[in-house]
Amino acid sequence: MAEGGEGEDEIQFLRTDDEVVLQSAATIQKDHRKFCLAAEGLGNRVCYLEPTSEAKYVPPDMCICNFVLEQSLSVRALQEMLANTGQNSEGVSTFLCLSSCKSGNAKMLFM
Repeated sequence: MAEGGEGEDEIQFLRTDDEVVLQSAATIQKDHRKFCLAAEGLGNRVCYLEPTSEAKYVPPDMCICNFVLEQSLSVRALQEMLANTGQNSEGVSTFLCLSSCKSGNAKMLFM
C-alpha cells in the first residue's frame, strides 16, 4: 500500500494487484464476533461471511478471503464502495464489484 503526500489529508492508496482481506466485527446477542468477506471459485461473485472469531478452535480458510485488486484506488474509495449496499427483492445484500468491470452496474452478491 502506497501513501500519498505529506500533510493533514494523508491519502493511502491500494495499487493494482494488491491483495486485500475485508474484515468486520459485529456484536450478536452480546457476543463479539469477527468475520471476513469470502468467495470461492474463479469468477464467482457470490460472497459470504467466513467467521474468524473462533480461530483458536477452528482456523479460518483465509485463502478464500483474499481479493486481488484490478485497479488502483484509495482506501477511502474502497470504504465508500463497500458502504454502498442495497438489497434485492429476495433480501440478498449486494456490494459494488471490486474489480474494474465493463458493466457499470456489476455487483457482488452477499449472502
